[in-house]
Amino acid sequence: MRRWPSPSYTGTVIDTVSMRRSRDLPDDEDADVDFHERLAALELAVVSDRLGIPELATTAERRRSEWEHDATHVREAAVAVDATGRDVGAWVVDVPVRDNLDTADVQVLDPPLSAVTDSEADDLHAALLADALATVRRHGRHVVFTHEVLKEVVGESLPPHVLEPVAGGPADADLRFAVVWDLPAGSAIPARSGSGAVSRSDRSVRRMTAAGFVPVQLERFSVLDLIDSGGTGDPHPSLRSVSWVDDAPVEWAAQLADLYSVFEATVPTGGASFDPEVWDVARLRAVEATARAAGVVRVVSAVAEGPRLLAFTVFEQTPGSPLVFQEHTVVRPEVRGLGLAAAVKRANAAHLRAVSPDAVTVCTWNAVENPAMIAVNTAAGFRPWAFTVLWELRLDR
Repeated sequence: MRRWPSPSYTGTVIDTVSMRRSRDLPDDEDADVDFHERLAALELAVVSDRLGIPELATTAERRRSEWEHDATHVREAAVAVDATGRDVGAWVVDVPVRDNLDTADVQVLDPPLSAVTDSEADDLHAALLADALATVRRHGRHVVFTHEVLKEVVGESLPPHVLEPVAGGPADADLRFAVVWDLPAGSAIPARSGSGAVSRSDRSVRRMTAAGFVPVQLERFSVLDLIDSGGTGDPHPSLRSVSWVDDAPVEWAAQLADLYSVFEATVPTGGASFDPEVWDVARLRAVEATARAAGVVRVVSAVAEGPRLLAFTVFEQTPGSPLVFQEHTVVRPEVRGLGLAAAVKRANAAHLRAVSPDAVTVCTWNAVENPAMIAVNTAAGFRPWAFTVLWELRLDR
C-alpha cells in the first residue's frame, strides 16, 4: 500500500504546500483508504483542539461509506502537504444535488502546528479556503456555508438562558469558550438571525470576515451525561411512546418522513440562503441505508396519538463509541407547548440506555434563537460546551 508520511504537527515553518486531491486519486482502493485516513487524522487533530472531544471527528471508514452511499451529495476533498511531506491541513466540499442546487458546504481543517507563527497559520487557512472555493465555483455554486468554533461569545448579545448553567457550574473548567462583556462600540458583529453576535477579536471571526463571509447564526453545542438523565418519557395518559432501532417500521415510515419535512420547514435558519428539504419515504429509506452502510446505529423514539405520530427524536451512535449524536427532534406545530419534546427526549434516553449500555454522553446543537428547544435541553440536563457560528459567502457578489 502506498503510504504518505505519518501526520506530525511539529517541525519547520511552512513554506510551500502541494495539494493531494480526491478527484485525482487513482482508481485504487488502497489509495482511497490512505487518503481518507489522512483526512481523518487531520480532522481528529482539529476537533480535539477546538472542541476537546475526539469522538466528534468523522472516522475514515464512516466518511468513505457516506461518500459511496449518499446519492444526495457530491463530495470532494484535498490534503495539503508541505515540503517535508507533512500533512498540514485539508478541506472538504459538500455539494447537494437534490435540494439547494446553488449552495455548497465547506469545511477547512487546519490543525495546530508547532514552529508556525499565527500569521503563517492564518495564511495557510486562507490558502485552504481559497482552494476549496475554487472547487465550489467549478461546481457552479454561488452560496457557500461553513461552520467555525468560537473562542469568544458576546454575553450581551445572548438571552441569559442560552448561557445557563455556566455560572458557577461544575463544568466551567471544561468550557471551550469565554464569555466577553462590555465590548467597545463596533467590536462585535451581529448575526443575521438577530440573536447573538461575534467578537472581532476572535481569531476565527477575523479569518472569515477577511474572506468576505458574514455570520448568519450562532449555535450552542451542548452535552448530556446519560448517568444524570432520568425518567421514562411517558408523555400523557392519552399518548404513547414508540421506539425502534435503525429502520422505521412500515406503519410509521410515511409519518416519520412527514415529520422530517415539518422539521425542515420550521427549524430556525437565521436567514441563511437555503430552502427546506422535502422528505418522503424513499428519502427516509435512503438515509437509513446510508447510516447502516456506515455502521451507524439510529436509536429513535416517537410520541403517538392513536395511529398518528406527533413527535420524534433520533440519536446516532457508532457501536462501541461512548459519544452519541442527538440529531433531529421535532413536534408537530399544533401540539407544541405541551411538553412532548421533553417527553420524547426522555423516552429516547431511556431507550438508548437499554439498547446501548456503552453510551456515556449525548451531544447536540441548537440555534441560539430557538429558546424553547434550549430550555427543553437544559431541563433534560444538557449543559453548554461550545458555541459555533454558521458563516455564509455569496460568490456572485
